Amino acid sequence: MSLKNIRALFTAAAVSLLMISCGGEESTPDPKAPAGQETQQESPIKRPVNKIVEKMDPDGKAMHLTATNPAGKKFEASIGDRVEIPEGFPEDVPIFTGSIPMASMSAPDGFIVTFKSDEDQQLILDFYRSKLTDAGWEIAENPMDGSPLSIDAAKDSRKVSVVVAGRKGDARVSVIVTLTN
Repeated sequence: MSLKNIRALFTAAAVSLLMISCGGEESTPDPKAPAGQETQQESPIKRPVNKIVEKMDPDGKAMHLTATNPAGKKFEASIGDRVEIPEGFPEDVPIFTGSIPMASMSAPDGFIVTFKSDEDQQLILDFYRSKLTDAGWEIAENPMDGSPLSIDAAKDSRKVSVVVAGRKGDARVSVIVTLTN
């Protein structure tokens, strides 16, 4: 799958999560906006999303979306070569050593970060099982999706799911943190 197709899928996923997190519906960003410039659009729909801001890095290697609803709740998503761990990502959720963040999303109720790694799937999963346990997370015996390459854990009013896919040399790790009250 080409990077262009991956970005299109990411944009669709980010906008869908935006609609859930911020209570609004999609507005269409200007696809002709030059790289490095932000586009802003007022939402034309009834459920309020104040605005969606899309920004492409000047080199075209990363895209960032931000949306804020009238209550001030913010949703952010990034994909590409210059992805940072979202601000507020829990410090007691480990990040696999040597992995590279390639996509991130943050919303008032949680985070999703996807990393790439050259390591073996089981090594990555064992790392998360050990580090989450060391940090006081309670590991669920049976992950919700039933996959042998995933872990579900809980701590306080939070949940974390780790899903490993791919193969050694091209593994993908998704870490989903849900903040519950």
